[in-house]
Amino acid sequence: MSYSLFKSYLNDEEAKEIRGSLLVMAIPAMAENVLQMLLGISDTAFLGHYDWRIMTAVGTANQVVFIFQAVLVAISTGSMVLLSNSYGANNHRRVDLIAWHAIYLSIAAGLILSFGSFFSDSLLSVLFPSSDSLMQMNGSKYLQIIMAGFPAMSIMIVLGAALRGAGDTKSPLIVAAVANVLNVFLDYSMIFGKFGFPEMGAFGAALATVLSRVVGSVIIIVLLFRNRRISMSRKPRRFSKWLFKEIFVLGLPASIENFRFSLGVLVFANILFISGPQAYAAHRIGIQVESLSFMPAWGMGVAITALVGIYNGGRQRRMSIGVVRQGWFIALAISSAIGLTITLFPDLFISLFTNEPSLIEEGRLPVRIIGLFQVVMGTDYVVTGALRGMGDTSFPMKTSLVAMWFLRLPIGYVLVRYFGLGLFGAWIGIMADMAFRTTLKFIRFYSGKWESTADSIQARSG
Repeated sequence: MSYSLFKSYLNDEEAKEIRGSLLVMAIPAMAENVLQMLLGISDTAFLGHYDWRIMTAVGTANQVVFIFQAVLVAISTGSMVLLSNSYGANNHRRVDLIAWHAIYLSIAAGLILSFGSFFSDSLLSVLFPSSDSLMQMNGSKYLQIIMAGFPAMSIMIVLGAALRGAGDTKSPLIVAAVANVLNVFLDYSMIFGKFGFPEMGAFGAALATVLSRVVGSVIIIVLLFRNRRISMSRKPRRFSKWLFKEIFVLGLPASIENFRFSLGVLVFANILFISGPQAYAAHRIGIQVESLSFMPAWGMGVAITALVGIYNGGRQRRMSIGVVRQGWFIALAISSAIGLTITLFPDLFISLFTNEPSLIEEGRLPVRIIGLFQVVMGTDYVVTGALRGMGDTSFPMKTSLVAMWFLRLPIGYVLVRYFGLGLFGAWIGIMADMAFRTTLKFIRFYSGKWESTADSIQARSG
């Protein structure tokens, strides 16, 4: 059976109710992820006004962090999909069990990943061989501290996903708000040496981020145990191998997607180094603006994943499809407004990250492209959220893999290396990637080929 987003599956009253539910869930999720993103972006913004070369080094180090973060994507995606379906089926015992496993797995993954801090020098030199000594030194300092703080990052990401799976997007927002306010204060103080702190540059930025995440992880654990939707038992549940496997089977495709995409971004960065460090710095600014701009669409995607999962667990397929349609319309409206603003006023966004005139000039191109592609990006997040909510987590992974490695990278490399198009050539590759994967995911949703997976999860959740 096919499902068109241009066709209404709900009556007016149901559509109004769905829009309300989506906004109640999506607005806190949007705000939370903006704040989560600012934990990293504030480092870049402050360092951009401190020394743009050090800002570039930190951006490079964060590319390495994103690769390792793929493990957390598996746990958070699997936990969220299973928990939302079980919550929709009113299976509270299973909800409690999944939440406890989210805690176990987040702590274990964070501790294992933190060992990467011992290899920060090697990781940067191997993954970014074309970077200079200043980038290597500052990037290594930053990476070492950030990776040592992986346990706190892991707890915030995974437990936040668990809460969102139960429909609670406000608690993660509170955590992100507290952590972000603390991070901005500590960033300013530790990078520039204010309020009695020594001037520490990149090291101070990393330390501020980790301390903020430690505080956030403590708060989110407390909120999880107090959450009425999940109703956590105070006694730890016995570890279940089958649930561990189920979480990873569902989350692994999203994790592989994230890993391969992050690895592709890293390879793409090395391609851009061909055009020089300033072109790469302008590209990094463009990526940071992109990260901020897609937060509303990301928040809508999260809300759609949770609501689709809840309705699917409750055996209400028609309502699930209605959620996707209403969410898409809202995302299109917001993405259009954001895209127009970014396209018309690129300097407003670039100046958040640098006051260097040459970087502002070079950064206008990628930022304007981001503005023009907002609707495409918004559609991508909505349809990806819908497929994941139905349990079809492997298809988004496959399309992102093909788009990155067979379009973005080869097109970018050829246009930069052989046609001398520099930043413009690289971003033609990015545009081809975005358009291709969004189109395929849209067709996948329309085809209804995800139904067997959705039915299987529905049966296990009840």
